[in-house]
Amino acid sequence: MWSKAPPPTREESARIELAKTGPCMACLALQMQELLEPELVVYGCDYNHTKSGNLRRGHMYGFALCKWHHQRYPMEENTFATMRQIYGPSLMDGSRTFHETYGSDDELIANQTYINELRAAA
Repeated sequence: MWSKAPPPTREESARIELAKTGPCMACLALQMQELLEPELVVYGCDYNHTKSGNLRRGHMYGFALCKWHHQRYPMEENTFATMRQIYGPSLMDGSRTFHETYGSDDELIANQTYINELRAAA
């Protein structure tokens, strides 16, 4: 498979890997709004690259999302309805709904940067 995007640099790879092992930014947004218990925040995520228009913004412009929030895959033995009730909408439910619930791409990227800095310092 051929990609137009250059491979990530060492710094970009470090950001992506740290994000993927950390918390889901959408889950964290719900927790900060006191809509999700801290123990339900998902760790171990996909890395969502953001776009401007229809073009990827680059490897530094992304954030972690769990399988539910990224691709609407329900967690073990949960129905779509249960997942939506507990975890809210997925990016697959539409960009507008997703961003109204969790924040803009830029806000989620900034949150990811902050969380990565905290985790790297620990």
